[in-house]
Amino acid sequence: MLARVKGWLAHRRAPIVVALLAIVLVLPTLGAGPIMDDHTHRMAYHPTFTRPAGPRGDWDVFTFLEEDPAALRYLRDHGMWPWWTVDGSRLAFLRPLASLWHALDYRVWPNAHWLMHAESILAFAATVFFAAHLYRRLLGATVAAGLAALIFAVDDAHAMVITWIANRHAILSTLFAVIALIAHDRARRDGWKPGRFLAPLAVLAAMFSGESGIGALAYLFAYALFLDRASLRSRAAAFLPHVGAALVWFAAYKIGRYGAAGGAFYIDPLRQTGAFLQAMTTRLPVLLAGQMAAPPADVWMLWPPNETRRLASICLLVLLVVGGGIFAVLRRDRNAAFFAMGMTLSLVPTCAVWPSDRLLLFAGIGGSGLVASMLVASREHLGRAARVYVGAVAAVLVLFHLVIAPLLLPLRAWSTGAMLHGFTERAITSMPRMDGAAGRTLVVVAAPDSVISNVVLASWINENAPLPAELRVLATAVGGTLKVGRVDDRTLSVTLSDGYFRDPTATVFRDPERFPLRAGDRVPVGAMEAEIVSVTEDGTVPSRIDFHFDKSLDDPSMVWVVWEKTRYVPLVVPKVGETRELPVASYQTAIGG
Repeated sequence: MLARVKGWLAHRRAPIVVALLAIVLVLPTLGAGPIMDDHTHRMAYHPTFTRPAGPRGDWDVFTFLEEDPAALRYLRDHGMWPWWTVDGSRLAFLRPLASLWHALDYRVWPNAHWLMHAESILAFAATVFFAAHLYRRLLGATVAAGLAALIFAVDDAHAMVITWIANRHAILSTLFAVIALIAHDRARRDGWKPGRFLAPLAVLAAMFSGESGIGALAYLFAYALFLDRASLRSRAAAFLPHVGAALVWFAAYKIGRYGAAGGAFYIDPLRQTGAFLQAMTTRLPVLLAGQMAAPPADVWMLWPPNETRRLASICLLVLLVVGGGIFAVLRRDRNAAFFAMGMTLSLVPTCAVWPSDRLLLFAGIGGSGLVASMLVASREHLGRAARVYVGAVAAVLVLFHLVIAPLLLPLRAWSTGAMLHGFTERAITSMPRMDGAAGRTLVVVAAPDSVISNVVLASWINENAPLPAELRVLATAVGGTLKVGRVDDRTLSVTLSDGYFRDPTATVFRDPERFPLRAGDRVPVGAMEAEIVSVTEDGTVPSRIDFHFDKSLDDPSMVWVVWEKTRYVPLVVPKVGETRELPVASYQTAIGG
């Protein structure tokens, strides 16, 4: 039986077989439906939608807010961006190839979400297919090559990136990057002249699909360092066109004023170099541990924000144990060095955003190759104690990558889609419609995150449903206690025992460390003003905020809701002088239903 499996892994048809296996394992995503940003992307192509700063074209759906003070003021005053959004905020990503693919979807078959999911599945299968060919080029027609392809195909960390239509850019950029590596290898190893031109073009396509395409340079650099046996000058000359492609992308990025600013969820490595380097010390170990063994990188979202260094320390310990076993058998293996360096360096740019398994797709190329190489490597040169240690590490890797992963991938693909689609749909269906009188103000006293209320508005635009004149999301609450009180006829106080900005999405719009709100600060937003009354004991974030409106809170044009457990419910505002404590649902409860 073992001989038959080895023969299959080394067979020339292994790439197509593992690609088909990948399709089968992620088929549960077909029924996931639209999730979160998918509604926003569809809205961008809706004929009635107009951007505050003017149209940018079908190629630019990932520009959410450019560096335009007037556009920000409009979005914040009308509630499309929350009141705490800091001046100078920007959130714009240059992903024209992915955007144009979405444009095709939403302009031709906007309701065929199963088809959009099928497209993502096929893109992932193509990535697996070409990754398998890359492994065969580097490792030969061997068991290691087939095993690496299999590990990459069944990695459950890929579930989120495949399930979420809006995340397809990561698959597309990885696909082009793998093609670039194959073309470059053929050009250097076989003298294939077209590869000299195709490889840089594929690198450019990877970057114009998504920022993760920058990781292609990491693998190409590792290739030049460990696999290219030509002279140093020749290797540098071969690497130079890829640097040129990156410079073209970088110039377009800067000229178009793309990037992120103002928040903590996304960090601009060039404008916030110090913050980025500091974040990398904690985020990189979490990402690497999630790729190689455990815990999953998604644990970051659940970990207490003030204890991320402890999480990073745990992940470093895991990496030392696993890495020690791998190094013991592969310390002279050039392919292993290529896989390890490519994987690690490709994750450096992703440290600009909060760690998540959905960031591990491209890193999985190197991680899977490294694990497979370790599992098939000879251990005869090791002493008895070392063989026991390496054997234990190998058993752990087999357990995670070849036993648990293929079982979890379809389960995570299904559960991720069902959970996030359910969360989105419950928010949409439970929000009171704006039918009837015009000029209504929809006030969300508290929600489990900062964007779900805006997703509801996007879905209403897609349905041609009436919209509120203004949306006001006062707070996000995911823990502790929530108290609301009526200060006077036009003022509502909202007190959070754990403080504001505790959910991850809140920090997209404001970095509370760089742009703190102090007691006594006032933030005018349209016809409302937020007054910071008190802050938490550590002085980092507000704990009580009074919201002053321009009309009575009892005015019939004011529609009040709050999130309760799994959905929005109507809120009867307190009487003057009255304070009530409202239930708070954890983020897990709100999403899981």
